[in-house]
Amino acid sequence: MRRTGTAWLMAVLGCVLVASGAFAQAPPARFEVRSAYVEPAEGVFELNATLNFDLPEGARAAIREGVPLTVHLEIVVKRKRSYWLDETVATLDQSYELAYRALSERYLVRNLNSGEQASYATLDAALDALRVISRLPILDQALVSPNRRHEISVRGNLDVRTMPDALRFVLFWSDDWRQRSEWYTWSPQL
Repeated sequence: MRRTGTAWLMAVLGCVLVASGAFAQAPPARFEVRSAYVEPAEGVFELNATLNFDLPEGARAAIREGVPLTVHLEIVVKRKRSYWLDETVATLDQSYELAYRALSERYLVRNLNSGEQASYATLDAALDALRVISRLPILDQALVSPNRRHEISVRGNLDVRTMPDALRFVLFWSDDWRQRSEWYTWSPQL
């Protein structure tokens, strides 16, 4: 029994070393919000944004092996004030999950907030879908004060909290799965 436990531990350590080596060889990945804007539609303002992120081959291989990737967006809408702190009008946490389904040999992108999902034949097609956020309702038009200046901030990150514990240990040594963008902030005319 002890020999089996030792062999299992050695196998796990070997996988950790191989996986961490695969992640460490890649150049540091970068995550950024490239562009974002809002437009009115049926009583709400909808966000359209373009994200830029690349995954190294080690991360791509993990996805192909069934490890889900979660892209998380934080959206904050504030009303600017001249003589006092800005007022937070709305906040939204939006998450998307990318997972490989071996049975159908398809990549599934699912909106974790609404449950909407789409299926893609390739990993690159699924990643391209995650990079473009279209018509995401973020703010009820009734919350907007006319003739007041508003500011919208968007930040994205790759979420590893949904990873299995053993894989989280491996990813602790790699920045590939801990990508976070800076805040992208603009003042739209609402």
